[in-house]
Amino acid sequence: GELGDGTNTGHTSPAQVGTAADWSTVATGMHHILAVKTNGTLWTWGFNSFGQLGSGNIADRNSPQQVGTATDWVAVAAGDGHSLALRTNGSLWGSGDNMYGQLGNGGTIGTNVFVQIGTATDWEQVAAGDYHSVALRTNGTIWSWGANGSGQLGTGNTTDQHAPVQVGSATDWTGIGSGKYHCIARR
Repeated sequence: GELGDGTNTGHTSPAQVGTAADWSTVATGMHHILAVKTNGTLWTWGFNSFGQLGSGNIADRNSPQQVGTATDWVAVAAGDGHSLALRTNGSLWGSGDNMYGQLGNGGTIGTNVFVQIGTATDWEQVAAGDYHSVALRTNGTIWSWGANGSGQLGTGNTTDQHAPVQVGSATDWTGIGSGKYHCIARR
């Protein structure tokens, strides 16, 4: 249902998702989608076996459904089986698979609702890879967490991290991105 058209049928050409015309930002994971509308509401759909849709269950959705009632979501990122979202107050939230600590909550137990990652309120950007996450803070520092078997966290080792750890000491980073087993950043 990742195409969000109410079916589980694939398309060979573009098709509009519903009739809404107020989408602000969107992120695609392995088989799930997250989107924020201009009114700050968070919407998810697609595969949900790890709870990555943040709906409080593990039922798949084949059309967009709102997550909770909050109206202060501003950015989203989607990994393989986990999701990340930023609020306007700079807090960072995650839901879904956490086998390698990719939710950054200090453990490896997943959740099917969005939970806050730490207490920091200065997160500016977020990106998600297969089993890892990376985020940029307003002070120009980069933080990463989750699986690190290929060194994708940039910490100089291959040790998984279950909570955000700062990458180096630079404070002039301006952008981030993440792929399957790698991350990239711009100064």
